[in-house]
Amino acid sequence: MHRIVHLDLKGAPFQVHYLEKVILSVKSWGATGILLEWEDTFPYSAALADIGSVRGSGGDGMYSMEEVRHLLRFIQEHGLEPIQLIQTIGHMEFVLKHPAYHSLRELPRSPAVLCPSRPESLQLVKMMLEQTLDAQPTAEYLHIGADEVWHTGICADCQNRAANNIHSTASLYLEHIRELALFLKQRRPNLTVLMWDDMLRSVKVDTLIAYQLGELVQPVVWQYNALEHFHLDPALWERYRQVFPRLWAGSAFKGANGSCQILSPVRRYVSNQEAWRLEVKKYGHSISFAGVILTGWSRFDHYATLCELLPVALPSLASCLKVWTVDDLSIDTVVSEVLPPEQWPGSELAQCVHSFVVLRDRANSLLHGDLVKTWLNPWQVENGYINPVQVEGLAMTVQQLVLELTSLQTSLTRSLLALTGSRSGREWLGSFPAPLLRQLAELRARAAAAAAGVAAVAPRGTAGTAARD
Repeated sequence: MHRIVHLDLKGAPFQVHYLEKVILSVKSWGATGILLEWEDTFPYSAALADIGSVRGSGGDGMYSMEEVRHLLRFIQEHGLEPIQLIQTIGHMEFVLKHPAYHSLRELPRSPAVLCPSRPESLQLVKMMLEQTLDAQPTAEYLHIGADEVWHTGICADCQNRAANNIHSTASLYLEHIRELALFLKQRRPNLTVLMWDDMLRSVKVDTLIAYQLGELVQPVVWQYNALEHFHLDPALWERYRQVFPRLWAGSAFKGANGSCQILSPVRRYVSNQEAWRLEVKKYGHSISFAGVILTGWSRFDHYATLCELLPVALPSLASCLKVWTVDDLSIDTVVSEVLPPEQWPGSELAQCVHSFVVLRDRANSLLHGDLVKTWLNPWQVENGYINPVQVEGLAMTVQQLVLELTSLQTSLTRSLLALTGSRSGREWLGSFPAPLLRQLAELRARAAAAAAGVAAVAPRGTAGTAARD
């Protein structure tokens, strides 16, 4: 079985020199290929220049066509299978956010889904795929995404088409996929076309057969839950068995534990791999599994915040690959929260992120803890019922946290900018440390003002005594 590692470049795209180190480490851990999800980091040109890196759509200036070709060659030269992923109907925000393409939205208020009934939609996606193939003349695989198509059969054209087709709304999606797969097969007859499977799960077997899906694509069946919550309906495997000669498993090594999580819990992701190993073993006698794609999401979608930066998740990836390459290891043997420095590209950034989480937890405990509720609650501030000694101590604690976070922010900035682009670096810093520093600064100012303006005695006419030290 193939063991393909997915690198999601729509979230904090990393510089080429860093990706080279990651690729070499991934190879040493047992991967057999790399899946590159470009989104707006691909250097689309000519009529498509506005949606990619040529015009700086992603903001980080990554990647040039020379860099794309270099990465694909680098992967291949080191004995790995390079696979590109281009979204073709769902998760099209990076295209449909541009005014020139608003008319191609299935739902006018959402840039997520491409309308499959507009002739320009198919032309657009074919141009994207053509440029992607041109960058990789020796491509043996191409992934067309096609997951999470949330809006289907909404526009008038789609409703009319669905109403006049025996396969109803499903026909809209399936015709689009079939046309793209046929287009790719015409360009590259031996190309294997991959796609995510979730939009196929509710489609009847005879419908899938009618659209020749089994001859055109290989679905990647994704399930990212840990073992105790992992479930795929046995009936799903039976339906797929009747249609598809080969299937892929889709697991996760990062980016599936919450939309704004910062750390990658290794044990949780290893548990997902174990669940998949059991699933493959259970159904391997009747289904041909071509391989597993270990996904590493950097955002839940184009507009979602960053989650689980790649350097932080590398111990998880190394541990997850062990599940697929070493038999009869217990979970305690497989799980490793750290890696030797020589095997951990970006370890400095990862350590800074871990340090930030420790400080963040301390800060949140202070901001929402008993000290503030006991000696600086809103009623106390409004009524001047303040003990300056307690509040001054609180202000000093806040100040120490601010100093530590500010110092760490400097290290984070340096580490981020050494590996990713300035836009992505600013986004991470603005999403995580900056709001926390603002909250601490506001608390410090409130405490200082309260301590300076009120004596440590109960106001005349107020029951009780001043708070104790």
